[in-house]
Amino acid sequence: MKKLPRRVLAMGTAAVLLGCTPAALAADTNSAISVQLDGQNLTFTDAVPQVKDQRTFLPFRAVLEAMGAQVSNEGDVITAVRGGKTLTMTIGSAEAKVTEGGKETTLTMDVAPYVDAATWRTYVPVRFAAEAFDCAVGWDQDDMTAVIVDTGKLLDQAKEGKTFTYLEKYLDYAQKYHTGIWDTTLALDGSVTLMGAPIAIKGSASGTMADTTKLSMGMNMTMDMSKFIAEMNALTKGQNAASTPISAEDQAMIDALAKDGISMQMRGDMAGGKLYMNMSGKALEAAGMSPDVWYSMDLAALTQTAGIDFTALMDASKTMNYESLVKMALQSADLSDSTTAYTEALNAAKQVASFLSDSSFVKNGSDYTTTASITEDGAKVDLSLTLTTSGDKVVGYSMNMGMSAAADAEDASAGSVTMNMTASMDAKDQMKSHVTMDMMGFLGMDLTMTGGYTKGDKAPETEPPAGATVVPYETLLAPQA
Repeated sequence: MKKLPRRVLAMGTAAVLLGCTPAALAADTNSAISVQLDGQNLTFTDAVPQVKDQRTFLPFRAVLEAMGAQVSNEGDVITAVRGGKTLTMTIGSAEAKVTEGGKETTLTMDVAPYVDAATWRTYVPVRFAAEAFDCAVGWDQDDMTAVIVDTGKLLDQAKEGKTFTYLEKYLDYAQKYHTGIWDTTLALDGSVTLMGAPIAIKGSASGTMADTTKLSMGMNMTMDMSKFIAEMNALTKGQNAASTPISAEDQAMIDALAKDGISMQMRGDMAGGKLYMNMSGKALEAAGMSPDVWYSMDLAALTQTAGIDFTALMDASKTMNYESLVKMALQSADLSDSTTAYTEALNAAKQVASFLSDSSFVKNGSDYTTTASITEDGAKVDLSLTLTTSGDKVVGYSMNMGMSAAADAEDASAGSVTMNMTASMDAKDQMKSHVTMDMMGFLGMDLTMTGGYTKGDKAPETEPPAGATVVPYETLLAPQA
């Protein structure tokens, strides 16, 4: 299936943020490597980009000064300052420090800066250095060009002449769920289909969240596979194929899923990207899973494999504004074609800016609605955001998103992938969401979740009980002996 175009991805990412394996820069030869900043190729006079350890390195002073940073080099310590942010790296060390607003954060790079013996120039890894100053980075393999887009400058161009009063009011409203302790209850109802055969799903959950990041949740979900099995048997019989009888052991597991379901506990502190899960139920125990084991997940590492900065994602979720929404949306942009990358990134930012700007909202009573629709290369996204107001404040919202893409742009008979999502919250802190998905008629989903929030007074437990056995979640994926 063709990848969703970058503007479609950018709009979809911005919408998801409202409601809630990076490619290595490498090439074969050093002399052929080019660097593009905001659509313009940079010129290097006495030191050219190099490849080392399968990563592209750039001359420290030349590239960061081109980005508007003030740079210095004292002994083995190299420093770059831009705006209110300071980046400090040490030659030969994979640790870097970023200081902003008086807060110092230590980050680990997968490669270290070095001094080139031939030129005595200091080289730094391009992706890390650029992203430290909120730049997006891509690699054009055909032209052997590192593509850097300064998102700050991009945003200034995209929002020129626009105001975002309604968005700011919505984000002020959303902040109330980001502070303090909130108890929540949820109910889930729906089905998943495989080749049209349904598996009914029901579930419930309750728990507590604090300051957006800390959580403790308990849930139970049942799955009724009786219709799915009956339709699969009918399909097999219709093809004159012999069906395999379900063993007593398998039937007991199926019955357990329908009656008792699967129970799960989740605890974690998302600020550090740590999440712990414990799962139990007769079906899982029959499959050899111990109800006493907790599984740990490093969400920061998982999102990194998708090219997403988890810390930036969490920061954006807590202090969202127009800039943070667009910056996170641009992480979905494909910067692999240096001839079009900057123009298309700018168009994506302008599209998001237009959707969220005041001039796009239409008043209907106490509601204000903005819509957007994009079609590109066989993919389409339709968005709408409705803000419910009382006086001068937002007191609720409703968001709708529909996405579709042809499985094969040149063969209409191949079908398409579609997804529709609605999410809303009313003035009484009651929420509802509905998601449907269809993947070429092979896999489908139709799920509804309802629930609400009330102010709590007891902070959630964020770690497994004392003495519990904790293992990495990857053990669930390991082949059984």
